[in-house]
Amino acid sequence: MSQVLQSLVLLFFIFYSKEAECKKHNKAHGVRVDGGKIVGGYNTTIQNIPYQAYLILQKGSDYYQCGGSIINARNILTAAHCVRGMQAVYIRIGSGDSENGGYNYYTTTYVVHPQYNAQTSEYDVAVIKVGQNMRLDGTNTKAVTLARAGSDPPAGTQLLVSGWGATSESGSTSRFLMAVKVPVVSRAECSRSYSGITTRMICAGTAAGGRDSCQGDSGGPAVMDSNRVQVGVVSFGIGCARAGYPGVYTNVAAVRRFIDATALL
Repeated sequence: MSQVLQSLVLLFFIFYSKEAECKKHNKAHGVRVDGGKIVGGYNTTIQNIPYQAYLILQKGSDYYQCGGSIINARNILTAAHCVRGMQAVYIRIGSGDSENGGYNYYTTTYVVHPQYNAQTSEYDVAVIKVGQNMRLDGTNTKAVTLARAGSDPPAGTQLLVSGWGATSESGSTSRFLMAVKVPVVSRAECSRSYSGITTRMICAGTAAGGRDSCQGDSGGPAVMDSNRVQVGVVSFGIGCARAGYPGVYTNVAAVRRFIDATALL
């Protein structure tokens, strides 16, 4: 598919995806929102977050928005719940504007972690396979460094989360790239808010709420603010930026074997 045609197709799907940014399912402890938005954050540029990818996913006549991260020239890292059951993925990289600029790609190939469980969100990770080398110019597009296997950011570590998701719970998505900084919360503390928190998950947020990812940010990157190493993938949470409910992210270090084997890292 030519670059011009890809751009036209992507613009079409962006227009029709605005009302379908996330999927929801019920949990015993409340409504669980599979997705993230940036709440309480700030506008940023793609030059500050060149590994960020904007995704439109097609399932029949429905379209969904998610985020992702560039891990090499042919692979995008995202959440399993973003892509499972989808027929096609439209990718924009290299632009902080979700509707213009950058480089556009199309694929129908992705690999979901074989142990992904939609009910528990365990192993909520997938790799999108692009059939050609994406353009990585080192300024607007660049592969992210992934957390090494076995590592684990301690409580209090500042994470930088980015995306084009909603800026308030049940609100509209953002056209322009946004970011927010949130501290890692211990799993013991996080387990007071959610059942089933495991070592394959990282929690981050403030006790008072007000800062979080939200609908439309699902699958996007959470990196350590100090060195921009990606430690998490936006996975789930109850609402957005609610007090006492941190965001939950797939722990990249815990799924490195799958990522490395799938993306040939």
